[in-house]
Amino acid sequence: SKQSSGVLIQELSSGKVVFSHQANQYFMPASNAKLATFLMAKSFLGDSIPSFAYQEKKDTVFFWGTGDPTQLNPGYSNNSLIDFLQKSNKALVYCAPLKEIPALGSGWSWDDFNDSYSAEISPLPLYGNLVGFSVKNRQWEIFPHFFKSTISGTHTYNFVLRDRLKNEFILPTLRPDWKVQQVPFVTSAALTAKLLADTIKKDVALQRKAIDPLAKIHYAGLLDSLYVPMLHDSDNMIAEHIFLLIGAKNQWPGGAQDVISKLKKESNYEFLKTARWVDGSGLSRYNLFRPKDFIEILSALHQKVGMDKLKVLLPQSAKSGTLKGVNLKSSKQIIWAKSGSFSNTYDLSGFFQNSKGKTYVFSIMTNLANQSVIQSKHDVIEFLENLD
Repeated sequence: SKQSSGVLIQELSSGKVVFSHQANQYFMPASNAKLATFLMAKSFLGDSIPSFAYQEKKDTVFFWGTGDPTQLNPGYSNNSLIDFLQKSNKALVYCAPLKEIPALGSGWSWDDFNDSYSAEISPLPLYGNLVGFSVKNRQWEIFPHFFKSTISGTHTYNFVLRDRLKNEFILPTLRPDWKVQQVPFVTSAALTAKLLADTIKKDVALQRKAIDPLAKIHYAGLLDSLYVPMLHDSDNMIAEHIFLLIGAKNQWPGGAQDVISKLKKESNYEFLKTARWVDGSGLSRYNLFRPKDFIEILSALHQKVGMDKLKVLLPQSAKSGTLKGVNLKSSKQIIWAKSGSFSNTYDLSGFFQNSKGKTYVFSIMTNLANQSVIQSKHDVIEFLENLD
C-alpha cells in the first residue's frame, strides 16, 4: 500500500469491534487532535468564555489576558474588554505573563508564517491575531487600520507577504477582483498594549506581572461559539487558545505544553497517559495518537455531550464544514466526523450511520502516504461506505 494506516471501528450501542487494523499503533493525528482539545474543554471549562482577568486598586486597574480568541475578532461581537477599559477612569495596566508563551507551537512548520491558519498564540489575542487586506473603491482596506503604517511597498506576487520576523507587509499590484487575505501579525506584549490604546484612545501601560490569585475573571460569550469554528472549519487559532482558557480558568500558567502536563495529572483519561500531545490544534508533526485513543475520546464526548449535539458540532457529510463536499453513495448514509490533514496525512474520526440506520464510532488514520491528500481522503470515505 502507498500509506501506513490504522483503523478501529466499533458499533456505537454495543461497543462491539467491527474492524481493527493497527489500532494500537501511533499516528500523526493532524487536526483530529482538536477532538482531544474539545474533550478537555468540555471537562475543564464551564459554558462561558473566561474573557479577561482584572484587579481594581485605588487608582489603577490591572488586567490580564486569558487567551480569549474573540476579543475584537471580526467573526464575533465581543467588545467586553474594550467596554470595561473605556468605562474605567483609573490608570490602565496590561499585565503580560512573566514567562513568554511561545507564539508558535512546537513542531509547527516555519514557512507557514504568512498563512492565516498559522495565526500566533498570545495571552490576549486581538482581531484574531490577523490583519485583513481587502479592496474597496480601488483602494486597499486594511483591518485593523493600525497596520496601515506597516506597508513597505509592492511586489509582483499575487498575494500579501509579511516579513518573516516583523510586521512589515508587501502588497501585490491592486486588482479589482481581489478577495480578502488574512495574514498573521507578529504578536508581542508591547503591541497588545498599543493596539488596545489605539482602539480605546487612552493610555495603556505595560507590566510583566503574574496573574494575581485574587484577580476576578470576567466571562463573556458562550464556549459553543468557539467549538463550531474549531470543529467545522478546523480553526487552529481557536483550538490553541482554548488551552489558554483552560489554564486561566484553573489558574495554570503557561502555554499548551504546560497546560497539557497539568491535564495529564488532573484527568484520568487513559489516552492522556501515553499519547504524545504538544499543541491544541494538531498543526504539530510531533503529536502522536492511536485510533484506539480517538475511540476513547469520541465515546467520552458521546457521554458528555450527547449524540444530538455532536451531530451539530461535528462536520456532517454533504452538509457542513470540512465534510460539506463529501457525497456518499447512499443518501441514507451519514458521517459526522473531524478530519485532519496535512501533506502525506489524512485522518478521519467520528460517527458513521449506514443506510440501515446503524451507528458506528470510528477512527481511520493514514500517514506517510506518497499520494495526494485528496486521494487518501477518497480512500478513507470509500472504506466507510462499505459498512453497509
